[in-house]
Amino acid sequence: MNSSGNEPYLGGQRAIRLTGFEPALSGVSGSPYGRFRVAGLEAPSVNGRKRPLVVFAEFDDNTAELVQLLAESNGYEVRRTNKGTDALHLVRSLEPNMLVVTFRLPGMNGMELIHSVRTYPDKLVQNLPILVMDVRHGQRVVRDVFGFGADDFLELPCELPAMLRAWRRVTGYLRRPFPLTAAANENESIREVALDTLLESRPEGLVNGLSELLWQPDPEVRAAVRASLRRLGTPEARAVLERNIPPRWIDEKGQGD
Repeated sequence: MNSSGNEPYLGGQRAIRLTGFEPALSGVSGSPYGRFRVAGLEAPSVNGRKRPLVVFAEFDDNTAELVQLLAESNGYEVRRTNKGTDALHLVRSLEPNMLVVTFRLPGMNGMELIHSVRTYPDKLVQNLPILVMDVRHGQRVVRDVFGFGADDFLELPCELPAMLRAWRRVTGYLRRPFPLTAAANENESIREVALDTLLESRPEGLVNGLSELLWQPDPEVRAAVRASLRRLGTPEARAVLERNIPPRWIDEKGQGD
């Protein structure tokens, strides 16, 4: 279906009774999409699987059921749990394409789960794409999330298209070092926190990663990236700024934005 503006709203109270143990979609014949499919925002293709596999750690069963239905309607395969320790076990055993996590989890909370993944001995687990999907608790918490190693942050409540764009951004267009993916976040405040985090830590590969974002179609993202390169101030960053503006973004007067 096309997005109509009447899709379920994430963070609401609608409950859809699923157990989390239904057969994997990759083993089901027929269309991989369901009734809440949004054309153009379906799951991206991934290597080695028919569709991206996502481990979803969410303490609230109503939210988890709804998110699973919406994600699987758009081509994802979802394994969900309401415990952080179980999520870590699923990550180790399934090697998913993404971990989606909330803060409030019994036993091991969301921050601890992210830390456990990023410090796990297996590099494949360490490098797992991670999206935090929760109500926002202020810039300081978002900064902490990125400091622990999350790739992006989706603020709830949100509409279905916003959720699908975030899932596609992390599963299909992941950028490293983290949280470089969040530099293309639709939320300006989250974008700023991600860029500030990167400028403070200055990880290896930062300038190259920022330079690739200059090709983003969103002019606000490009402007924020240019400002970050200026703040970085290294010879490499200045060289990127001095290069020709990508021709795709030159306006009809011959000037870039």
